[in-house]
Amino acid sequence: MASLREIRKNPIVDLVTTVVIAVGIAYLVQAFIVKPYRVPSGSMEPTIAIGERIIAARFTMRFQDPSRNQIIVFHPNGVGADVYDTDTASSETFVKRLIGMPGETIGAIGGKVYVCSGDGPTEGGSVKSTPGCGFLDQSFVSSPQDDFGPTKIADNRYFMMGDNRADSDDSRNWGPVTKEQMIGIAFMSYWPPSRISIW
Repeated sequence: MASLREIRKNPIVDLVTTVVIAVGIAYLVQAFIVKPYRVPSGSMEPTIAIGERIIAARFTMRFQDPSRNQIIVFHPNGVGADVYDTDTASSETFVKRLIGMPGETIGAIGGKVYVCSGDGPTEGGSVKSTPGCGFLDQSFVSSPQDDFGPTKIADNRYFMMGDNRADSDDSRNWGPVTKEQMIGIAFMSYWPPSRISIW
């Protein structure tokens, strides 16, 4: 009976073994560590352009909670390929920025997004005069922000928005998402070469 070393000396067997191992490693890396994605829309422009390819760190979601302003790859609310406001996750994959945290109240007035640690401003009240409320500094926003809200975010959900607010299908339409719907934190763009960047 031939030994394993003798079998591996056969170039065809060696090639097949090498390919199987490489595919297995690539699968494990994409399933648990990092995974590339192509961004098909302009909802994150100019931070991420249409057709740009990014990498998301999947393992980070196992060890830490996401934080405000991180760019997240996730499954939005919906069923199957349909995206809408519901308590289940769709099979679609979106890339947006995390803007509102669990338990906060979020909204926009005069084109500026605000968050409140508790309830939002009362009718007729202002954000500045409401304790625990303040406007966010969002220099990455590239288009006019329509007013919305106030929206109370549930304790286990996160409010996602695109940087290109005028052309973004986000939590303003289909609601906040859970951490379980998040795939990973996007941390770099690798294609095209002219757009290589780390966030």
